[in-house]
Amino acid sequence: MNNIYLVGFMGTGKSTIARRLQKFLPFQIVEMDEAIERVEAMTIPEIFEKKGEEGFRKAESQLLAIIAKEKNQIISCGGGIVLKPENIAIMKESGTVVRLTSSAETIFERVNRNNNRPLVKGKGLSDIQKMISDREKYYADAADIVVDSGEQSPDEVASEIVKQLALAGRLN
Repeated sequence: MNNIYLVGFMGTGKSTIARRLQKFLPFQIVEMDEAIERVEAMTIPEIFEKKGEEGFRKAESQLLAIIAKEKNQIISCGGGIVLKPENIAIMKESGTVVRLTSSAETIFERVNRNNNRPLVKGKGLSDIQKMISDREKYYADAADIVVDSGEQSPDEVASEIVKQLALAGRLN
């Protein structure tokens, strides 16, 4: 089986859903942000502070190229991984891209409590809405499967993903 890439705006539940998916599929979980922190020996906010968003995106792309060589992984991607077309190509070649969506209000509620998200620190709901809107095309281009993670429980979302993977013939 190829990899499953979970993409979506921050706060859509990629990390939580990755853990729930592991109940259904005996795959290894890769948390891209955690892996980048280990490789760079800095937290995400420190990377943004010292290297900027471009430095973070470069590290993210380099890591993706390495991760994509393995199989049977559930990969929880950073929210901006889809901003580079070459990242989308790598994910599509090595697996299925599952986009998680939620309303801007739900995302705002989730990310507003977390200081480890430099792109939304101190931002309001309208800022989040604009960022989601600006990224919409990239998420749409990347997604093989789309699941709303806002109103369902994490187990229901994971079950829906497995169902859609099976219906699409991607669980072989």
